[in-house]
Amino acid sequence: MKNLILSSALALIAVPAGYAQEAVQWRVQDGGNGHWYALTAVQGTWPAVRADCESRGGHLVTITSAPENAFASPLAGAGSTTAWIGAFQPAGTCEPLCDWRWVTGEPWDYAEWAPPGANDFGAGEDCAETYNSGGWNDMPTTGWIRRGIIEWSADCNGDGIVDFGQIWSGILVDDDLNNVPDCCELGTPCTPCPGDITKGGSVDATDLSIVLAAWGSNGQGEFQADIDGSGLVDGGDLALVLGGWGPCNAPAWATVISWMPDSSIVTDPQLRASIAATGQPWRVRDTATGIEMLLVPPGSFQMGCLAGSDAYACTNGELPVHQVTLTQAFYLGRFEVTQAQWQTSMGSNPSFFQGHSDSNIRPVEQVNWDSIQNFVSATGLRLPTEAEWEFACRAGTPTPFYNGSTDDSSVSSIAWYGLNSNSQTHAVGGKAANGLGFHDMLGNVWEWVNDGYSEYTASAQTNPAGQRDAEYRVVRGGSWLIGTNEVRSSYRLYNLPGSTYSSFGFRIARNP
Repeated sequence: MKNLILSSALALIAVPAGYAQEAVQWRVQDGGNGHWYALTAVQGTWPAVRADCESRGGHLVTITSAPENAFASPLAGAGSTTAWIGAFQPAGTCEPLCDWRWVTGEPWDYAEWAPPGANDFGAGEDCAETYNSGGWNDMPTTGWIRRGIIEWSADCNGDGIVDFGQIWSGILVDDDLNNVPDCCELGTPCTPCPGDITKGGSVDATDLSIVLAAWGSNGQGEFQADIDGSGLVDGGDLALVLGGWGPCNAPAWATVISWMPDSSIVTDPQLRASIAATGQPWRVRDTATGIEMLLVPPGSFQMGCLAGSDAYACTNGELPVHQVTLTQAFYLGRFEVTQAQWQTSMGSNPSFFQGHSDSNIRPVEQVNWDSIQNFVSATGLRLPTEAEWEFACRAGTPTPFYNGSTDDSSVSSIAWYGLNSNSQTHAVGGKAANGLGFHDMLGNVWEWVNDGYSEYTASAQTNPAGQRDAEYRVVRGGSWLIGTNEVRSSYRLYNLPGSTYSSFGFRIARNP
């Protein structure tokens, strides 16, 4: 969370490298336009400074009124300091009194702003305005080394608040640090439940009390009470709480842990955008069983073995590759179901690898497909389909291993398998997660899915569920027992639904 500092007249906001000073907001409550301004640290010609400002999500300042001039011009400093602004005369046009423009496209009345005796450049010469010793003067775009005044005015999500303040107060995510909200760049909802300050899954009296307790302040503290990023906890924040009163769009069965995906876990911005676009929380806990689950967004992928590993080629059971489209988001267990979770619901523990200090958080095994049906009936959960399992396992990767590699030796970082398991299961979550945040989808134990086994065809499929009356059921992901020829995203194994092995477990799914 970035620090937001409030003065009596201006909202000040700390900014990263690239600016010569803190940004200041010309606040609406002070008669301003809500825009943010700062002097850039970059020096150069007018085109270079303009390009720098635009690369930072803003533009060279556009002075459209005397009050704005009085607010923004002092940012250039005192004395002979010169700063570029966003007025220019396009090349090839008349001068000095016609066809001046702002960088934002609006006409600019040069005669209104030019001081007596302003420089007079020949027709067709690019010109730019600078603030110098108390007045604005036109100067050539070359031969001068000056800073610029940057202005942020964009409101890409249309909430009436300039995005810059919301980004740097932590309201909107900007992982690529260009001062443009990621949600706007990707066309996804920016604030699925903005009034839910505590991220508890509903906007309620707790959120209201936080806003009221912070009223008139900058809203910093344990919770971000300045919901709209205006620099002040005021009526705008109260309106967001009252307007969003009630449950957020979260499943009734779930306790929300985090609405938005953690960018350090879900590092792909497209995946984060797809999750946010569902309007559902990313990380939840099934309230009845305590099982933690992550949201998998809808999407399409190539199912099957797109490429073998360095050591092993594709097998017939993984072919042909075919396109699969999943039209609905679903939740999937972040980890394999543990021995403790099974015992809590079923009253017994069938696992072979029990009696260890960490047995409760090792995956349950020696469970067959038939016995899992009793578990799902008791909990309201379900097994994922085979297509759902592979889509979640791959997390957008086309490679045999979900770390994006074809190198068999790299599997040790993501999976417990034959070469590193010491011939036993291990506590869930001990290896690196995939790009959606799931652990142990490769290795540890094979995972039963809901599908009956059938051979692939090349035909594209939508929401495939497998052959319902098949003799065999599918398991995926490999286990502690075998090598990288089977511990990969596309490998398929099948067995009778009543089969019980110490290398067979499962992961649970649920609809939102």
